[in-house]
Amino acid sequence: MKKIKLLLLISVSAMIFTSCGNKYSIGNLKKNDKLLKETAIKCKQKKDEKICRNVEQAQNELAQEWWKKVKPEVSKKVDKISKDALAGDASSSMESAPEKLWEWEAKHLSTTPQKAKEMTFQLLKDAAQKIKFEKFEYDLENVKTGQTSAGRNYAIIPAKSIISAQGQKMELDQKTLVFEDKNKWYLVNIDDKTKIILKELYSDLADVKTE
Repeated sequence: MKKIKLLLLISVSAMIFTSCGNKYSIGNLKKNDKLLKETAIKCKQKKDEKICRNVEQAQNELAQEWWKKVKPEVSKKVDKISKDALAGDASSSMESAPEKLWEWEAKHLSTTPQKAKEMTFQLLKDAAQKIKFEKFEYDLENVKTGQTSAGRNYAIIPAKSIISAQGQKMELDQKTLVFEDKNKWYLVNIDDKTKIILKELYSDLADVKTE
């Protein structure tokens, strides 16, 4: 009888353990958005090595699938931005910025989002008269993709430009962040300063590692 009870306990334990393992499998995490987000947040606080590895892998795969889907459209956009910048027009870089950015700027300047947008456009226009882009390239073959703990997909595109002003040339290495929000994607340059602003607009973007 004791042997039968022991076998029964082992069987039930194995059943529970397997069920738990399957619940946090990469495939199931990819299918269950709520579970993935909840587990990703838990992994930030207290890491379970195996489960968190599965979370990271599921996030990476979902982000890569998302990037594959949006890459053609993003490619067209950055190509236009590059050509316009070389032609002395930096305005197209504003077209893919999130509306939240203009709302944030308007709040800090005590104006309207539309007025904030117009002021930024004028600033870029004035800068374009003093600075000339001699090279402006996005490296779409070395993109880093990821997903935040909130389930937001993103991609970081390396960019390189050469600008000339007042007889001097300068080479700049930049990074451009592509991220999704409510089934739309947006594109902004990201560095230490702009990341502070982005974290105010989208707190989960604090998860983004640019290096």
